[in-house]
Amino acid sequence: MRAALPSEPELRSFASAAAQLLIERLPRASGARAGSRRAGIGLQHFDHRDYAPGDEVRHIDWRQTARRLRPILRRFESESVTDWTLVLDASSSMAVQDAAKWQSAVQMAAALSYALLQLGHRVGLLVFGERVLAQVARGRAQHHYAAIARVLAALQPARRGERSALGVCAQHLHGAASVFVIGDFLAHDEMRRDLGAMAARCTTLHVMQLHDAAETALSEGGDVDLEDVETGARMPVRADAHASRLASGERAAMTQRLRSFCNRSAVAFTDWDIAQPWQHTLLGHLVQARSRC
Repeated sequence: MRAALPSEPELRSFASAAAQLLIERLPRASGARAGSRRAGIGLQHFDHRDYAPGDEVRHIDWRQTARRLRPILRRFESESVTDWTLVLDASSSMAVQDAAKWQSAVQMAAALSYALLQLGHRVGLLVFGERVLAQVARGRAQHHYAAIARVLAALQPARRGERSALGVCAQHLHGAASVFVIGDFLAHDEMRRDLGAMAARCTTLHVMQLHDAAETALSEGGDVDLEDVETGARMPVRADAHASRLASGERAAMTQRLRSFCNRSAVAFTDWDIAQPWQHTLLGHLVQARSRC
């Protein structure tokens, strides 16, 4: 099932709410590269937008104003923005339960990229399974959102056979100051080793772990075979309330191991129950990240 992107009003509303949480995220580690493009006071032209009351009249582009028959303002570059890479899990575990986790991940990635581009950050996208399944090179300005949106709208995770291998993304980061990983982390060691490799290649690492309560609810009675949709491995179990509690407990234990790793490594971490709105979850994560990273 292909994911639906957030509507334009949803994107604008979130970008407005998140703006103060996403500006001026300067790198603090040596070797990380910050971008230098954001609308502000500077010398180099950035883009155009409609004139609004209170804007500097001296920045009106009279040629564009005459062409469009309304006041158009020049915007200029300023410093203090960074390069971001959004990393999205498209392994087969993201396709279960009618791809509910995948649809949620796509909405969050789309909204975050839109908000970052509004502020002048450069944003890129990596989608992974066993390999990099799709990539959008980092770019800037609002027209770049269309390129990211096209990829997100076209992709869907394979229902079986696509494993999680986050490590394949590390070599594609190329000095991104901030990396934001969205996935369920249902893999060997919760991908902690791969996250460690990624943390060494960026200044700020964000982890958004998705979970769906329906995944651990075994509704059928009697003996059943559970199949790992990524590896094909099968396990016989007796589906009852006890088995559901065990599954929920193991899922919680995996999350705790990942949370502890992130806390030790100064990685911003959020465990997202996808029954909760992505807007509130993402804003809460960004608030936490501002205080930790």
